Amino acid sequence: MRVLVALICVIIAGGAIGAAHAQVPLSQAVRDAGGRFTMNFPADWEVVTRAQGMVALLGAGPANADTRPTVNVVVEPLPNPMSPQAYAAAAERLAKTVFHNYTVIQESAAAIRGRPVYYRYFTWETNSGMVLYQMQVFLTEGQTGYVLTGSTINDRDRVLQDMPLVTQIIETFRLVAATN
Repeated sequence: MRVLVALICVIIAGGAIGAAHAQVPLSQAVRDAGGRFTMNFPADWEVVTRAQGMVALLGAGPANADTRPTVNVVVEPLPNPMSPQAYAAAAERLAKTVFHNYTVIQESAAAIRGRPVYYRYFTWETNSGMVLYQMQVFLTEGQTGYVLTGSTINDRDRVLQDMPLVTQIIETFRLVAATN
């Protein structure tokens, strides 16, 4: 019984440490080059925005690691308005054909700042044999689709270290209201 109680205490302490670690100051406010959205990143992340192309924003963690967690935002026109879940389903058809060993871990509807989204956690293997752990969040606004992707190496320690921060960054995503 004592072993069980000790194990429970270790799990609770580990969760508390992970939660505390995830609350990194996100002092770098970034607006995409098209003026469509904003996001916040830690000060030591490199962030690039692009006015042209589907990848509107790419953020990478500190350069002092062998591999860095990343967050990117893809913006694309949709043929018609659709729900985030329908958008995610359409994207998954492509992911299954493009990503080697694509494996869904979890997916569901959710909300970011009251806006409906659909998220998916999955793993896949790059051509070089590296296995990535990714989270994608799909949201739509009219006939525009947004895919927010957070990535790290599919290593237990790296997932536990990087994904809370990646999630924290993604949760800062805000669409900018159009002004007329």
